[in-house]
Amino acid sequence: MRYNQYSYTPETNEIILAEMESMGFSFPSNHSDKQHLETFVRRTFFNYKNTDYALKSLVADSKTDLLSFFTSHQELTAETFYIIAFQLLEFVPFVDFDDVEKFRKDVNFPIIYGNLLENLYQLLNTRTKNGNLLIDKLVSNGLIPEDNTYHYFNGKSLATFTSHNAIREVVYVESCVDTDKDSLPDLIKVSIIRPQFDGKIPAVMTASPYHQGTNDKASDKALYNMNVDLIKKETGQITVHDPELHLVEPQGQATLVEQTEETLGHIGTYTLNDYLLPRGFANLYVSGVGTKDSDGLMTSGDYYQIEAYKNVIDWLNGRCRAFTDHTRQREIKATWSNGKVATTGISYLGTLSNGLATTGVDGLEVIIAEAGISSWYNYYRENGLVTSPGGYPGEDFDSLTELTYSRNLLAGERLRHDAEYQKSLKTLKANLERETGDYNQFWHDRNYLIHAHKVKAEVVFTHGSQDWNVKPLNVYNMFHALPQDIKKHLFFHNGAHVYMNNWQSIDFRESMNALLSKKLLGYNSHFELPTVIWQDNSQAQSWLSLKNFGNQEHYTHFNLGSTTQDIQNAYSETDYKRFSKTYQTFKNELFDGKVNQVTVDFTLEKDLFLNGLAKLNLRLKSSTDKGLISAQLLDLGQAKRLTPIPGVLAPKVMDNGRFYMLDHLMELPFKETPHRVITKGFLNLQNRNDLLTVEEVTPDQWLEFSFELQPTIYKMKIGDTLRLVLYTTDFEHTVRDNTDYHLTIDLANSSLDVPDMVK
Repeated sequence: MRYNQYSYTPETNEIILAEMESMGFSFPSNHSDKQHLETFVRRTFFNYKNTDYALKSLVADSKTDLLSFFTSHQELTAETFYIIAFQLLEFVPFVDFDDVEKFRKDVNFPIIYGNLLENLYQLLNTRTKNGNLLIDKLVSNGLIPEDNTYHYFNGKSLATFTSHNAIREVVYVESCVDTDKDSLPDLIKVSIIRPQFDGKIPAVMTASPYHQGTNDKASDKALYNMNVDLIKKETGQITVHDPELHLVEPQGQATLVEQTEETLGHIGTYTLNDYLLPRGFANLYVSGVGTKDSDGLMTSGDYYQIEAYKNVIDWLNGRCRAFTDHTRQREIKATWSNGKVATTGISYLGTLSNGLATTGVDGLEVIIAEAGISSWYNYYRENGLVTSPGGYPGEDFDSLTELTYSRNLLAGERLRHDAEYQKSLKTLKANLERETGDYNQFWHDRNYLIHAHKVKAEVVFTHGSQDWNVKPLNVYNMFHALPQDIKKHLFFHNGAHVYMNNWQSIDFRESMNALLSKKLLGYNSHFELPTVIWQDNSQAQSWLSLKNFGNQEHYTHFNLGSTTQDIQNAYSETDYKRFSKTYQTFKNELFDGKVNQVTVDFTLEKDLFLNGLAKLNLRLKSSTDKGLISAQLLDLGQAKRLTPIPGVLAPKVMDNGRFYMLDHLMELPFKETPHRVITKGFLNLQNRNDLLTVEEVTPDQWLEFSFELQPTIYKMKIGDTLRLVLYTTDFEHTVRDNTDYHLTIDLANSSLDVPDMVK
């Protein structure tokens, strides 16, 4: 394992001493370092009446137990300190390690023995073998009382709010939209779990159209057949205008009441929220328009959907009303709220965080957008092509709409509103440009990038370099579209479309605690996150801080060859059926050089540190009046690499509070693989220069253009093999055109430019 401790903030001796004493650790001025260490260790075993027994179960070296060491005249050395420290962090001598110095170096242990007081403070702020900070483990076990007041340690709120008497309630926020056109503002169900507290508290809000269930049956019926031909598009210029939003005013009078009427039963929670709840943050789960128990229609990613979520933040700040039920007769205020909000969640949830941030709503202090979309076009389309999210061939916006319109899961609601919903769904389908793959007003209405200049909140992104569902271009574009004065941070890992808040190698949740304690609770700390925190792909469990994502001034140039080569588009009926049935078969053969492709291998003459957008400069011609080009860049050759799906290191060991909501300890495996996809990209030849310009493809006429592959950060070393694969149809992502044409690539006049941090 590796310790990174991005959540740790160095403090003065005075602050360290005060915080340690507030936890019950004492350091009499007349005691030696050895005596201080003994007192500290005994305090960590506060749940033992006889701490001698506990000390006898630990060792100071290979021959001496810890009780014997403390009662002896043996001096305290750095090695002894480290042996003791590792045991407190749940490592076992003679099992997890034999040579303490070697182990210390192997795990990159962050504590350098010297100032014992500081060392012990650092130790309390270090993650144990099972993923919890030592201080959090001790608090979870009862070090200090669960008194429903705030306690801080190294700038982070501690788990001192009990979940046993947490308030679980439901309110219905009156939004400023009427998406079902019933002449009433849509009511939005808000599920709240908040700790008891005599004062005002902040909220973490997870906006998710999945909370109230999904209509999987309807969604599956809406999937498209990908076994269709690429069409020749009409040429011309595409025009769009700024999205328009028509808001509605509150209606009617209501009696103000002090208590909600509906209690919250079971709801699927988010583990980061579970972690924050006992630390004094209210948890809000909001499904939004068109979902079960809310009003409205599912508008799927546009600013009507975003506005309704925004209105929940408005309610927390006294700018919108909420009612106790659907009668709209009794109004309830968020008297418990301090008005400060952070958003959490992955995928669609992270997407809505991006959208909410671009409203500039007052009260939204931080967004934690995990694997979020920044432009919906870049999710279901790419460079003038219809493309499917990785792993979901045939999905499009209407199937997602059907999935999330859970209002139809209530039969009575279906009777009353399905006709209006079907009309809206028909309009949505007509606007998708499914046949062409073109950008249009529908997609422009769901492009948050054009409003990124309005963002005022501090932004935290997480994203995986192997996320081919929400592709990395989404986070890259949002990262660079934000105003210059906004604090922004990116955790860029080597996983797929996955959570990272329970990984062994990175203290992500603790970093979020420190950030939210500062921004939402007003704790006076000087905690700061680096701009980019990148998971080093060249080794296990290692993270580096970088200044930027992309924007490199230096490029390494690769010429593709000296000849011309053809890529046939059509496959035999047997191969076409085989690849269509299982796209993974196609991918395996593609990487092995066995399908219709041009493969170029480069043996690196120096180390390569790719950071940003690799660019292909191509000269090619099509034998017909259309065509698509696909490209993948591989790290080729048998080697140990991080694999994209996290594995369980230890089940149910991470305590999010006090003996509840245990989470798995996870990590990306580091194991032998034959290759690794570095990046990929797809382009319709009719959109070779501009997304808004559709051009002719004249048969057998040379075209010269450049296009960028998905952004990434990746290390390779001298002697490694970089493989570029050029082909047409991609059976996972693009339409599976099988018409009889070919592309001719002029390799001699084509090249690859890689943004490289190594000059």
